[in-house]
Amino acid sequence: MRNRKLKVGVVGLTVGASHVKDYANSDNVEEIVLCDVDESRLQDIGDKYNISKKYTDFDNMLKEENLDAISLAVPNFLHMRLAIQAMEAGVHVLCEKPMARNAEEGKKMLEAAQKHNKKLMINFNQRFQHECQTLKSVIDEGKIGDIYYIRTQWQRRRGVPWWYPLSSGKELCGGGAMIDLGVHVLDRAMWFCGYPDPEWVLGNTFCKVSKDEAARRGIQNFELEDMGVAMYRMTNGIMLELEASWASNRENEVVATRIYGSKGGAVLHTVVGDGKATCNKVFLEIDGEVHDIPLDDFRISEMPNVRQAFLDAIVNDDEVPCTPQQGLKITQMLDSVYLSAENGTPIKFG
Repeated sequence: MRNRKLKVGVVGLTVGASHVKDYANSDNVEEIVLCDVDESRLQDIGDKYNISKKYTDFDNMLKEENLDAISLAVPNFLHMRLAIQAMEAGVHVLCEKPMARNAEEGKKMLEAAQKHNKKLMINFNQRFQHECQTLKSVIDEGKIGDIYYIRTQWQRRRGVPWWYPLSSGKELCGGGAMIDLGVHVLDRAMWFCGYPDPEWVLGNTFCKVSKDEAARRGIQNFELEDMGVAMYRMTNGIMLELEASWASNRENEVVATRIYGSKGGAVLHTVVGDGKATCNKVFLEIDGEVHDIPLDDFRISEMPNVRQAFLDAIVNDDEVPCTPQQGLKITQMLDSVYLSAENGTPIKFG
Protein backbone atom coordinates (compact mmCIF):
# COMPACT_ATOMS: atom_id res chain seq x y z
CA MET A 1 0.00 0.00 0.00
CA ARG A 2 3.00 2.32 0.50
CA ASN A 3 3.03 3.30 -3.19
CA ARG A 4 -0.68 4.13 -3.40
CA LYS A 5 -1.28 7.44 -5.14
CA LEU A 6 -3.80 9.87 -3.67
CA LYS A 7 -5.79 12.79 -4.98
CA VAL A 8 -5.55 15.53 -2.37
CA GLY A 9 -7.31 18.87 -2.01
CA VAL A 10 -6.01 21.90 -0.14
CA VAL A 11 -8.52 24.51 1.05
CA GLY A 12 -7.21 27.90 2.17
CA LEU A 13 -3.91 28.86 0.60
CA THR A 14 -2.56 31.44 3.04
CA VAL A 15 -1.70 28.88 5.70
CA GLY A 16 -2.29 26.04 3.23
CA ALA A 17 0.64 26.98 0.98
CA SER A 18 2.92 24.86 3.18
CA HIS A 19 0.49 21.94 2.81
CA VAL A 20 0.67 22.25 -0.98
CA LYS A 21 4.47 22.25 -0.86
CA ASP A 22 4.59 19.05 1.19
CA TYR A 23 2.03 17.27 -0.97
CA ALA A 24 3.88 18.31 -4.13
CA ASN A 25 7.01 16.65 -2.73
CA SER A 26 5.27 13.42 -1.69
CA ASP A 27 5.49 10.19 -3.67
CA ASN A 28 2.00 9.32 -2.41
CA VAL A 29 0.25 12.23 -4.12
CA GLU A 30 -0.88 11.83 -7.70
CA GLU A 31 -2.85 15.03 -8.06
CA ILE A 32 -3.49 18.21 -6.04
CA VAL A 33 -6.66 20.29 -6.26
CA LEU A 34 -6.73 23.84 -4.87
CA CYS A 35 -9.54 25.85 -3.30
CA ASP A 36 -9.49 29.47 -2.09
CA VAL A 37 -11.82 32.45 -2.29
CA ASP A 38 -8.94 34.64 -3.52
CA GLU A 39 -8.51 34.04 -7.26
CA SER A 40 -5.11 35.73 -7.43
CA ARG A 41 -3.79 33.50 -4.65
CA LEU A 42 -5.23 30.48 -6.45
CA GLN A 43 -3.44 31.50 -9.62
CA ASP A 44 -0.11 32.16 -7.88
CA ILE A 45 -0.02 28.83 -6.02
CA GLY A 46 -1.33 26.98 -9.07
CA ASP A 47 1.37 28.44 -11.27
CA LYS A 48 4.11 27.76 -8.71
CA TYR A 49 3.28 24.05 -8.47
CA ASN A 50 1.81 23.56 -11.96
CA ILE A 51 -1.65 22.74 -10.59
CA SER A 52 -4.48 23.17 -13.09
CA LYS A 53 -7.54 22.32 -11.02
CA LYS A 54 -8.56 25.34 -8.98
CA TYR A 55 -11.84 26.21 -7.27
CA THR A 56 -13.28 29.19 -5.44
CA ASP A 57 -16.26 27.14 -4.21
CA PHE A 58 -15.73 24.30 -1.72
CA ASP A 59 -19.05 22.61 -2.53
CA ASN A 60 -18.25 22.48 -6.23
CA MET A 61 -14.81 21.02 -5.56
CA LEU A 62 -16.26 18.23 -3.41
CA LYS A 63 -18.95 17.52 -6.00
CA GLU A 64 -16.72 17.50 -9.07
CA GLU A 65 -13.49 15.97 -7.75
CA ASN A 66 -13.20 12.44 -6.41
CA LEU A 67 -10.80 13.35 -3.59
CA ASP A 68 -9.11 10.85 -1.31
CA ALA A 69 -8.02 13.42 1.26
CA ILE A 70 -8.17 17.10 2.02
CA SER A 71 -6.26 19.69 4.04
CA LEU A 72 -8.36 22.36 5.70
CA ALA A 73 -6.31 25.51 6.35
CA VAL A 74 -9.23 27.88 6.75
CA PRO A 75 -10.41 30.21 9.55
CA ASN A 76 -11.44 28.40 12.73
CA PHE A 77 -15.17 29.00 12.32
CA LEU A 78 -15.13 26.89 9.15
CA HIS A 79 -13.32 23.85 10.58
CA MET A 80 -16.35 21.92 11.80
CA ARG A 81 -18.62 22.55 8.82
CA LEU A 82 -16.07 21.82 6.12
CA ALA A 83 -14.55 18.82 7.92
CA ILE A 84 -17.93 17.15 8.44
CA GLN A 85 -18.98 17.92 4.88
CA ALA A 86 -15.77 16.36 3.53
CA MET A 87 -16.06 13.22 5.67
CA GLU A 88 -19.70 12.81 4.63
CA ALA A 89 -18.41 12.85 1.04
CA GLY A 90 -15.97 10.03 1.86
CA VAL A 91 -12.83 12.18 2.18
CA HIS A 92 -10.13 11.87 4.86
CA VAL A 93 -9.38 15.20 6.57
CA LEU A 94 -6.27 16.92 7.89
CA CYS A 95 -7.54 19.93 9.84
CA GLU A 96 -5.36 22.84 10.89
CA LYS A 97 -5.17 23.60 14.57
CA PRO A 98 -7.14 24.32 16.65
CA MET A 99 -9.48 21.43 15.95
CA ALA A 100 -12.46 23.77 16.39
CA ARG A 101 -13.57 26.96 18.12
CA ASN A 102 -14.80 24.96 21.09
CA ALA A 103 -15.22 21.43 22.38
CA GLU A 104 -18.85 21.20 21.27
CA GLU A 105 -17.77 21.62 17.65
CA GLY A 106 -14.79 19.30 18.13
CA LYS A 107 -17.05 16.56 19.49
CA LYS A 108 -19.26 16.76 16.39
CA MET A 109 -16.19 16.41 14.17
CA LEU A 110 -15.04 13.33 16.09
CA GLU A 111 -18.51 11.79 15.87
CA ALA A 112 -18.57 12.39 12.09
CA ALA A 113 -15.18 10.71 11.66
CA GLN A 114 -16.41 7.68 13.59
CA LYS A 115 -19.77 7.55 11.80
CA HIS A 116 -18.26 7.72 8.30
CA ASN A 117 -15.12 5.70 9.13
CA LYS A 118 -12.83 8.47 7.90
CA LYS A 119 -9.47 9.55 9.21
CA LEU A 120 -9.48 12.94 10.92
CA MET A 121 -6.07 14.28 11.89
CA ILE A 122 -5.25 17.58 13.58
CA ASN A 123 -2.26 19.48 12.20
CA PHE A 124 -0.15 19.56 15.39
CA ASN A 125 2.99 20.18 13.39
CA GLN A 126 5.36 20.98 16.27
CA ARG A 127 5.42 17.29 17.23
CA PHE A 128 7.17 16.62 13.93
CA GLN A 129 10.05 19.02 14.51
CA HIS A 130 13.30 17.11 14.87
CA GLU A 131 14.01 18.38 18.37
CA CYS A 132 10.53 17.37 19.58
CA GLN A 133 10.85 13.92 18.03
CA THR A 134 14.28 13.49 19.64
CA LEU A 135 13.09 14.56 23.08
CA LYS A 136 10.05 12.28 22.84
CA SER A 137 12.41 9.38 22.09
CA VAL A 138 14.52 10.24 25.16
CA ILE A 139 11.39 10.37 27.33
CA ASP A 140 10.00 7.09 25.95
CA GLU A 141 13.31 5.38 26.69
CA GLY A 142 12.80 6.27 30.37
CA LYS A 143 15.82 8.55 30.68
CA ILE A 144 13.80 11.38 32.24
CA GLY A 145 11.94 9.08 34.64
CA ASP A 146 8.52 10.07 35.93
CA ILE A 147 7.54 13.52 34.68
CA TYR A 148 5.94 15.62 37.41
CA TYR A 149 6.05 19.24 36.16
CA ILE A 150 6.03 20.89 32.73
CA ARG A 151 6.13 24.54 31.80
CA THR A 152 5.31 25.30 28.17
CA GLN A 153 5.05 28.71 26.49
CA TRP A 154 4.84 30.65 23.26
CA GLN A 155 5.35 34.30 24.14
CA ARG A 156 5.56 37.04 21.53
CA ARG A 157 6.85 40.53 22.13
CA ARG A 158 4.66 41.93 19.35
CA GLY A 159 2.96 39.57 16.94
CA VAL A 160 -0.80 39.96 16.77
CA PRO A 161 -2.01 38.32 13.53
CA TRP A 162 -3.81 41.37 12.24
CA TRP A 163 -4.67 39.54 9.01
CA TYR A 164 -7.04 37.29 11.03
CA PRO A 165 -10.75 38.32 11.06
CA LEU A 166 -10.28 39.99 14.43
CA SER A 167 -13.19 42.43 14.20
CA SER A 168 -15.48 39.50 15.03
CA GLY A 169 -12.73 37.57 16.72
CA LYS A 170 -14.53 35.50 19.33
CA GLU A 171 -17.20 34.40 16.88
CA LEU A 172 -14.83 33.61 14.00
CA CYS A 173 -11.67 32.50 15.82
CA GLY A 174 -12.96 31.16 19.13
CA GLY A 175 -10.26 32.97 21.08
CA GLY A 176 -6.95 34.78 20.86
CA ALA A 177 -3.39 33.90 21.77
CA MET A 178 -4.34 30.80 23.78
CA ILE A 179 -6.25 29.10 20.96
CA ASP A 180 -3.79 30.32 18.30
CA LEU A 181 -0.36 29.81 19.90
CA GLY A 182 -1.09 28.07 23.18
CA VAL A 183 -2.67 25.17 21.31
CA HIS A 184 0.72 24.27 19.77
CA VAL A 185 2.80 24.21 22.92
CA LEU A 186 0.00 22.64 24.98
CA ASP A 187 -0.22 19.76 22.51
CA ARG A 188 3.51 19.09 22.51
CA ALA A 189 3.67 19.22 26.31
CA MET A 190 0.75 16.81 26.60
CA TRP A 191 2.34 14.54 23.98
CA PHE A 192 5.65 14.47 25.87
CA CYS A 193 3.91 13.22 29.04
CA GLY A 194 1.53 10.75 27.39
CA TYR A 195 -1.64 12.84 27.13
CA PRO A 196 -2.88 12.47 30.74
CA ASP A 197 -6.40 13.50 31.72
CA PRO A 198 -6.74 16.96 33.28
CA GLU A 199 -8.34 17.19 36.73
CA TRP A 200 -8.63 20.95 37.21
CA VAL A 201 -7.32 24.24 35.84
CA LEU A 202 -6.91 27.81 37.06
CA GLY A 203 -6.48 30.24 34.19
CA ASN A 204 -6.80 33.86 33.19
CA THR A 205 -6.71 35.92 30.01
CA PHE A 206 -5.69 39.52 29.41
CA CYS A 207 -5.94 42.18 26.71
CA LYS A 208 -3.59 44.84 28.08
CA VAL A 209 -1.20 45.62 25.23
CA SER A 210 -3.02 45.44 21.87
CA LYS A 211 -6.21 47.47 22.26
CA ASP A 212 -4.72 50.81 21.18
CA GLU A 213 -3.12 49.26 18.10
CA ALA A 214 -6.41 47.54 17.26
CA ALA A 215 -8.22 50.89 17.46
CA ARG A 216 -5.61 52.49 15.16
CA ARG A 217 -6.32 49.68 12.69
CA GLY A 218 -10.06 50.36 12.84
CA ILE A 219 -10.93 47.35 15.02
CA GLN A 220 -13.11 49.01 17.62
CA ASN A 221 -14.39 45.94 19.45
CA PHE A 222 -11.14 44.04 19.87
CA GLU A 223 -12.06 41.44 22.48
CA LEU A 224 -9.51 38.64 22.13
CA GLU A 225 -6.82 37.98 24.70
CA ASP A 226 -3.32 39.05 23.74
CA MET A 227 -2.08 36.90 26.64
CA GLY A 228 -3.35 33.88 28.52
CA VAL A 229 -1.96 31.76 31.33
CA ALA A 230 -3.08 28.53 32.98
CA MET A 231 -2.03 25.97 35.56
CA TYR A 232 -3.38 22.45 35.11
CA ARG A 233 -3.33 19.53 37.51
CA MET A 234 -3.60 16.12 35.88
CA THR A 235 -5.31 13.11 37.42
CA ASN A 236 -1.89 11.42 37.70
CA GLY A 237 -0.50 14.38 39.68
CA ILE A 238 1.48 16.08 36.89
CA MET A 239 1.35 19.89 36.98
CA LEU A 240 1.41 21.70 33.65
CA GLU A 241 1.85 25.46 33.27
CA LEU A 242 0.84 27.13 29.99
CA GLU A 243 1.60 30.65 28.76
CA ALA A 244 0.76 32.22 25.40
CA SER A 245 0.86 35.79 24.14
CA TRP A 246 0.46 37.67 20.89
CA ALA A 247 1.87 40.79 22.49
CA SER A 248 3.67 41.31 25.80
CA ASN A 249 6.33 43.60 27.16
CA ARG A 250 9.32 41.28 27.13
CA GLU A 251 12.74 41.03 25.48
CA ASN A 252 11.92 38.70 22.57
CA GLU A 253 9.64 36.03 21.15
CA VAL A 254 10.25 32.61 22.64
CA VAL A 255 8.85 29.11 22.14
CA ALA A 256 9.89 26.87 25.02
CA THR A 257 9.00 23.75 26.96
CA ARG A 258 10.76 22.71 30.17
CA ILE A 259 10.28 19.27 31.72
CA TYR A 260 11.10 18.06 35.21
CA GLY A 261 11.38 14.31 35.85
CA SER A 262 12.50 11.99 38.62
CA LYS A 263 15.67 10.94 36.78
CA GLY A 264 16.36 13.99 34.65
CA GLY A 265 14.96 17.05 32.97
CA ALA A 266 14.91 18.74 29.58
CA VAL A 267 14.43 22.06 27.89
CA LEU A 268 13.50 23.08 24.36
CA HIS A 269 14.04 26.82 24.04
CA THR A 270 13.94 28.79 20.79
CA VAL A 271 14.24 32.55 20.45
CA VAL A 272 12.35 33.54 17.29
CA GLY A 273 13.30 36.30 14.87
CA ASP A 274 16.57 38.08 14.15
CA GLY A 275 19.43 36.31 15.83
CA LYS A 276 17.36 33.15 16.24
CA ALA A 277 18.91 30.97 18.91
CA THR A 278 18.10 27.57 20.34
CA CYS A 279 19.01 25.84 23.57
CA ASN A 280 17.87 22.23 23.55
CA LYS A 281 19.30 20.15 26.38
CA VAL A 282 18.69 17.12 28.56
CA PHE A 283 19.78 17.11 32.21
CA LEU A 284 20.66 13.68 33.56
CA GLU A 285 22.02 12.66 36.96
CA ILE A 286 25.01 10.36 36.49
CA ASP A 287 27.00 9.05 39.46
CA GLY A 288 25.48 11.64 41.75
CA GLU A 289 26.10 14.62 39.45
CA VAL A 290 23.73 16.37 37.06
CA HIS A 291 25.13 16.63 33.53
CA ASP A 292 23.96 18.98 30.76
CA ILE A 293 23.74 16.98 27.53
CA PRO A 294 22.97 18.68 24.19
CA LEU A 295 19.87 17.17 22.64
CA ASP A 296 21.79 16.72 19.39
CA ASP A 297 23.90 14.06 21.14
CA PHE A 298 20.86 11.77 20.96
CA ARG A 299 20.33 10.32 17.49
CA ILE A 300 17.01 9.24 16.00
CA SER A 301 15.86 8.18 12.55
CA GLU A 302 14.49 10.89 10.29
CA MET A 303 10.73 11.26 10.72
CA PRO A 304 8.15 12.30 8.09
CA ASN A 305 6.64 15.77 8.18
CA VAL A 306 3.09 16.18 9.47
CA ARG A 307 1.49 16.07 6.01
CA GLN A 308 3.39 12.92 5.01
CA ALA A 309 2.40 11.30 8.31
CA PHE A 310 -1.24 11.96 7.38
CA LEU A 311 -0.73 10.39 3.95
CA ASP A 312 1.08 7.40 5.49
CA ALA A 313 -1.87 6.75 7.81
CA ILE A 314 -4.20 6.68 4.80
CA VAL A 315 -2.15 4.45 2.50
CA ASN A 316 -1.25 2.03 5.32
CA ASP A 317 -4.68 2.25 6.99
CA ASP A 318 -3.06 3.16 10.32
CA GLU A 319 -4.31 5.41 13.08
CA VAL A 320 -3.35 9.02 12.49
CA PRO A 321 -0.59 10.21 14.87
CA CYS A 322 -2.47 13.35 15.95
CA THR A 323 -5.86 11.88 16.75
CA PRO A 324 -9.20 13.69 16.91
CA GLN A 325 -9.52 12.45 20.50
CA GLN A 326 -6.32 14.35 21.34
CA GLY A 327 -7.54 17.37 19.42
CA LEU A 328 -10.79 17.31 21.38
CA LYS A 329 -8.96 17.03 24.70
CA ILE A 330 -6.81 20.06 23.86
CA THR A 331 -9.93 22.01 22.86
CA GLN A 332 -11.61 21.08 26.14
CA MET A 333 -8.52 22.20 28.06
CA LEU A 334 -8.52 25.56 26.27
CA ASP A 335 -12.27 26.00 26.79
CA SER A 336 -11.64 25.51 30.51
CA VAL A 337 -9.10 28.35 30.57
CA TYR A 338 -11.64 30.76 29.11
CA LEU A 339 -14.28 29.56 31.56
CA SER A 340 -11.90 29.90 34.51
CA ALA A 341 -11.00 33.43 33.38
CA GLU A 342 -14.66 34.36 33.03
CA ASN A 343 -15.66 32.92 36.42
CA GLY A 344 -12.50 33.86 38.33
CA THR A 345 -12.35 30.38 39.80
CA PRO A 346 -10.62 27.02 39.18
CA ILE A 347 -12.52 24.67 36.87
CA LYS A 348 -12.81 20.96 37.58
CA PHE A 349 -13.01 18.52 34.66
CA GLY A 350 -15.44 15.63 34.39
